[in-house]
Amino acid sequence: MRLLLKGTAVVAGLTHVAFLTLFHWAGVEAMAIINVASVLCYVWTFWLAHTGRMGLCWLVTALEVLTHAILAVWVIGWGSGFHFYILLVIPVAVITDFRPLALKVLVVSTLTVIYLGMDMLLLRRDPLVALPTSVLDGLHYFNVLGTVLILIFLAGYYHYLMSKAEANLRAMATTDPLTQLSNRRAVIEAIRDEESRMQRAQSQMSFVLCDLDHFKLVNDTYGHDAGDEVLKAVSRVLSDGVREVDHLARWGGEEFLLVLPGAGTLEAQMVAERLRQRIEALRVKVGHEELHISMTFGVSARHPDETSENTISRADQALYEGKHAGRNRVVLGVQASAPVLQA
Repeated sequence: MRLLLKGTAVVAGLTHVAFLTLFHWAGVEAMAIINVASVLCYVWTFWLAHTGRMGLCWLVTALEVLTHAILAVWVIGWGSGFHFYILLVIPVAVITDFRPLALKVLVVSTLTVIYLGMDMLLLRRDPLVALPTSVLDGLHYFNVLGTVLILIFLAGYYHYLMSKAEANLRAMATTDPLTQLSNRRAVIEAIRDEESRMQRAQSQMSFVLCDLDHFKLVNDTYGHDAGDEVLKAVSRVLSDGVREVDHLARWGGEEFLLVLPGAGTLEAQMVAERLRQRIEALRVKVGHEELHISMTFGVSARHPDETSENTISRADQALYEGKHAGRNRVVLGVQASAPVLQA
């Protein structure tokens, strides 16, 4: 927003420099002086935007547009087209986050009344200064074109804001806030997409389900803040150890799921063992202590005649067996069980 306002101030300032030159050349010194004031006003708004005073910057810009339009129409006539710029302030006021809502309604209503009043009073009124027809027509079409271009820009900027907000909401819905990994919902969608690719290409896909060892003890001994630091540190190690085509998600609690498109049993076991060693070497500093971390991994490759639910279930069973066998190990799931994947 700050960059937008600074850019607007620069463009508007340069435009008014051009108007100043034109009116001085045409001998309309009153309008030349008005545009000097407008240029100084936009220098001020640039400084306000630069210093982060956004509310005052919007207010000054709107007042300049309104005042300049009224004076220009009063001096050189309705046919100059300067009144169009007042209409531009209305959509800006609508999309701007005015608080309270009553203030927004008041601003929009006031601008509407001002424009209608100008139309009734100045539409057929003779201007104070009569410009040559060629100059007046040139100003009119320049202002029409300027208004259209600004409307296009405002519509594009509004679309950008909406797209950005939608992307942020989508990210919030599919991202685990603590680890910044994909959440369960997001990885389930990714699995569905990979299943379609797998069927088309007749390729393999494997799953690695891993769980931190003795994580409850970390929380009970050092507190949940320490537990959060462990989860974030482990997430970074896991993220650094996978390919760009792989999908890594926080499956729940201290449990993580890794989806390996194109990988068979051997490749998945090698990936899991490499990650296990990296986690085992990890040290997480908590206060004056360094915590030693380990994880247990369950691995399964998807068979052509089974669902991903069953494959993950086999990985879950392998993980369970690894926990009972002493933890900090990689176990291959070989026996199918009930589905665990839930939308």
